[in-house]
Amino acid sequence: MFQGINQLEFSKRFCSNDACYQYLVEQKWGNGFTCTRCGNTSWYKGKTYYHRRCKKCMYDESVTCNTLFHDLKMPVKKAFQMMFRVVTKKKGISTVELGTEVGVQQKTAWFFKRKIQISLQPAKSVKLENKVEMDETLVGGYCADEQGRSLEGKQAVMVAVEKLDGEQIGNIALKHIDNFETNTFHQAVDEMIDKEAQITTDDFPSWKALKKELPDLETKKSDKGKGFKELHIQIMLIKLWLRGIHHKCSPVYLQSYLNEYAFRFNNRNYRHRIFHRLLSDMMHIEPHPFTRKKELCALIT
Repeated sequence: MFQGINQLEFSKRFCSNDACYQYLVEQKWGNGFTCTRCGNTSWYKGKTYYHRRCKKCMYDESVTCNTLFHDLKMPVKKAFQMMFRVVTKKKGISTVELGTEVGVQQKTAWFFKRKIQISLQPAKSVKLENKVEMDETLVGGYCADEQGRSLEGKQAVMVAVEKLDGEQIGNIALKHIDNFETNTFHQAVDEMIDKEAQITTDDFPSWKALKKELPDLETKKSDKGKGFKELHIQIMLIKLWLRGIHHKCSPVYLQSYLNEYAFRFNNRNYRHRIFHRLLSDMMHIEPHPFTRKKELCALIT
């Protein structure tokens, strides 16, 4: 397992396409081969060193089959370099800069980063626990004629953080929400927060209306953010990250960028193995064809 965040060490370890494919082989078949078509566990050598040929059905399976590396349109070495940069840089990286550093077109970098973001979705079973602070915020452009919680030209985001001892925070959870209604807030709580957690938030009417259904919910005055200092620091950092690194974000993909931010933050104490975790996740997710992503890209441009 590769561990580290040093670019020189990474480039030395994955210096060629062969080295990258060998790492994928170890991850996929390190504990034995199982044919994806018939379930047989016996195999011959395939047409290349990163193929396995089933002895029963004779299916020649690539190491990238049934993974997010399927139908890769560039050398796998460049894909590894993109993955390393996306998850190890504390502030992330834009697709323009990513394409320049790796040596591919910006669209190619965008397509592959979308695959990376797919693997960064939090598991539904992983929720924030113990003491949790929550608040809603807006991201998007400035509207001179609209004040308050107006969604005109903006997107709403629910932000939740775990509170630890000594003013420390644990993990965070982020969710793109449609509006500021009580039902929307309740759904966000169900998806993001453990049922046994103690939730504290501001005294916005939609939160107050949830007290009957969530007895552990506590509301208090925000005092322009002073009452939720660590929570509002995270909100500020998220907005600065979107504006400073990516400049703009389509509402269609806002949740993907929020997942990326949360993944890096929640793995901040395990950065030495963050690349390996990303690769392992990508090896266990079904393919997302390049042609489909090309159609999606055309819809938003």
